[in-house]
Amino acid sequence: MPHCVIEYAKPLKHVISIEAMVEAIHQALIDSDLFEATAVKTRAHGVEHFRVGEDEANTFVHIHMAIMPGRSDQEKALLLERVFESISLITNVVSSVTMEIVDINKQHYLKVIN
Repeated sequence: MPHCVIEYAKPLKHVISIEAMVEAIHQALIDSDLFEATAVKTRAHGVEHFRVGEDEANTFVHIHMAIMPGRSDQEKALLLERVFESISLITNVVSSVTMEIVDINKQHYLKVIN
C-alpha cells in the first residue's frame, strides 16, 4: 500500500515526461516513510477524451492515492505537499493538477501475493 493511480490528459505525453512524473511520485511516496517501500505501487493512464473548463487546450493531471487507514490528517497533508513538490517542475505547463487521498475500507479490500 498505497496504490497511486495517475490520470493525465493524453496529449501531455508529447509535452512532459510521464515516466519522470511516475518516478518522482513513486519516490515521494517511498520517501514519506509512511509506507513500506516494497508495498508502494504507482501507475499512470492517459485519458484520450477529456475536457477541463471551457478551453479545449486545457490539460490535467489527477493523482489518486488509496491507502490503508491509520494516517493522521497532518500526515496526509504532508504527503500531498511532498508529492506535489516532487512534480511541480514537471507539471508547470499543465492547466490543472489535482490530488486526493482516500482511505481504503479494509472489509472491501483483497490482496493476494503469490
